Amino acid sequence: MYGLSDEDLDIQTRARVFADELIPFEVEAELGDGLPDDVTEAHKKRAMELGLHSTNMPKELGGGGRTTLQQVLVQEQMGRVTNALGWVAATPPSWLPPVATPDQVERYLKPTIRGEREECYAITEEGAGSDVDAIEATARRDGDEWVLNGVKWHVTSYNTADYCFFQAKTAGGEHLMFLVDLPTAGVSVLRTPAYSHTISHHHPIVGFADVRVPAASLVGGEGDGMSYAREWFRFERMMVAARCLGAAERLVAEMT
Repeated sequence: MYGLSDEDLDIQTRARVFADELIPFEVEAELGDGLPDDVTEAHKKRAMELGLHSTNMPKELGGGGRTTLQQVLVQEQMGRVTNALGWVAATPPSWLPPVATPDQVERYLKPTIRGEREECYAITEEGAGSDVDAIEATARRDGDEWVLNGVKWHVTSYNTADYCFFQAKTAGGEHLMFLVDLPTAGVSVLRTPAYSHTISHHHPIVGFADVRVPAASLVGGEGDGMSYAREWFRFERMMVAARCLGAAERLVAEMT
């Protein structure tokens, strides 16, 4: 059967109402390089009250447990809003729950679902681009720790995040994914390129120089890092497409 269910229509309506509430803040965000922290926090609280935060996460972990279609309906409405104001309707890494350790669930995943923590992804590199296998970042085991080195580009939301996912390769070419708390010794912003938009979430180039993390920071098994990156890309690109549709709808409405 085609069409939207009552539940689909309900969350779509709530998302549209929320987007309409955010739109009046666009000019202030544009002129101020984002909104004051207290205003953003209020918007995040509102998103959570409306059930629009963590829609992609399992209910048993505190998420919305929404279908893919319902997640798309929410993100489509968030796309109607400029300056990344709709990013408060966050979608934490949906690939993480099946592979995270109990400690990682408690320290990273659940607080992110509750809106207490925020992640960013340190994957892309200057010479790799869409070919993630071409990354040169390295991970070397040293006793109970891993030593991470590399330079990552376009680390979106690094300036607002308090932990990141760092993808690297072993000397044998196996891809690994790590959780790295921010700040951590050896992690630094090398440059923050200017983009054609004005939002509070920056996209800096970030250096990792002999960064030591405990062995427990490894996500999943050795050699599985590429599969996690691809799963994240698949999910996020779908949500980007949904937001683009919302933006197009807004443009058509304003033109007419």
